Amino acid sequence: MSVLRNLLIVGLLVCVAYNGYVIYRNQMASSPSEESMAAEEAPLFSEEAFTELAENRSQVAVQQVPTVLTSEQATPKDEFVANPVLENRPGSTPVIPVSASGPTTKPASRFSADTVAHEEPQPAPEEESLEIEDITPKVLSFDDAWAEIEQSEAAFTWATALEQIQRLAYREDLTDEQREQVLAKGDELAKTVIFSANKHLAKPAMTFLPGMNLEEVALDHEIPESFLRSINDWADDHNPTPGDSIKVLQGPIKLHVDLPSKTIRVAIGDLYAGHIAIGQHSIEIPEECTLSADTINEITLLSLGEVAVVIDTENQIPDANSLLVTAEDWVRLRALAGESVKVSWTDIVAPTAPTVAATDPVQEQMQTPVAAEEPLEPVDALKMEIFTPSAIAIQGKPVQYGIEITNLSDKPSDLVQAVVNLSEGIEPIKVEGHTGRIAPGQALFDPLTIDAGKSIRLTVTIETKEAGQFLIRPELQCGRPETRYATEVQLRVAAAESISAEAEKNEVEATQPKQSIAEAPQNPAKEIR
Repeated sequence: MSVLRNLLIVGLLVCVAYNGYVIYRNQMASSPSEESMAAEEAPLFSEEAFTELAENRSQVAVQQVPTVLTSEQATPKDEFVANPVLENRPGSTPVIPVSASGPTTKPASRFSADTVAHEEPQPAPEEESLEIEDITPKVLSFDDAWAEIEQSEAAFTWATALEQIQRLAYREDLTDEQREQVLAKGDELAKTVIFSANKHLAKPAMTFLPGMNLEEVALDHEIPESFLRSINDWADDHNPTPGDSIKVLQGPIKLHVDLPSKTIRVAIGDLYAGHIAIGQHSIEIPEECTLSADTINEITLLSLGEVAVVIDTENQIPDANSLLVTAEDWVRLRALAGESVKVSWTDIVAPTAPTVAATDPVQEQMQTPVAAEEPLEPVDALKMEIFTPSAIAIQGKPVQYGIEITNLSDKPSDLVQAVVNLSEGIEPIKVEGHTGRIAPGQALFDPLTIDAGKSIRLTVTIETKEAGQFLIRPELQCGRPETRYATEVQLRVAAAESISAEAEKNEVEATQPKQSIAEAPQNPAKEIR
């Protein structure tokens, strides 16, 4: 027990001693030393207290104390600070430049900011004006653009060539020859890149996987299913099987109906896809439309909104508001039909009225007002005049009959059809003034367009095989303005051995050449309703 008591006493003494030591350490740490108290009591700018500092400061760069500046002040590049200890000594005031590349974190200093000498703030340097780079795309000349197309074709990047052709083909600065050259090249490449099956030159072939259907594939690529079948040369009832390769193109399909040039421009996405020649008949352009194909009683009807797309048929005038295309182009448009097709139009610009020169006020006052006369012909109509030969026709010698058609309306007339029917005994042998064809007892001129206020003269040369009285019946039909004219004129053919006919012929030959046409119309046409 004595041993335990002694150990307990020793432990208590150790604890008391350790606590005393800790208290002593804390008091010594909290109380300032005599040296620090002496330094604090010393004056800040005493030469005796800072003699060593003054000697070293003359050769050491002093960093400026951080100072809060206003928004109007600018930070000077170089600051000069005088030595505060030696500033009273004559000739010994060195000025030390502050280093601009010093540390960003400046150490604390016991010097007041008022002792630092500052220079006048320097104005900030003016910012240099930045030149704006011209980012306007440069338009290549035709030669440079054509050279790029040829390079793409030579590199077998034909899809790129079709994109370049699409950008170049319809530029307004191209001549007719240049445009034909570009379109011919585009049609040639589009035939292979777009419309040839098993030619994957625009996009890689797509593998048909289980669970796929053509409708979803067409929808993903923004093209109609009928067009997808067409470029893969599939029938309407054919469906691919898993593992088959499918030719795909990225849509949408864009059609631009250009009525002035009578063409439909076709584009698949950014690729040129050809153009289609059209005829027109009293077109009323719809505001918004798409290319649709509807089947009624097993007959497929193709339309652009309210405008019907029909096949051009000889000797048949279509209904109003129709576009005429060839049978081959109709099949192409049928394959393009779908709700995703985008359609735009360019309308025919009506001719502007001629400018009337201003009359002199004095002369205008002298003029007597005259009541306006009503026009003899309707404004929205055609006029047809027949010109007969001035000499008597002789059997076996050809004669000429002329037809002059005038558009009296203020709009172009489309699909003007002229036909000349002949009675038995005389036959047409030649047509002039416009293209046409000859059939037994009939001369047919191809449909033509007559601009507002313009005229065209057509001529038919007739062979007189027999002598006697014959009938010639010219007929004129037009869709816009809706017009139909017909008239009949007589042709008297004298026998070749007739003395009277020869005498009359000799009298006429003295004043007029053979096969001449009279300038004054005879037997004017009458309207038939």
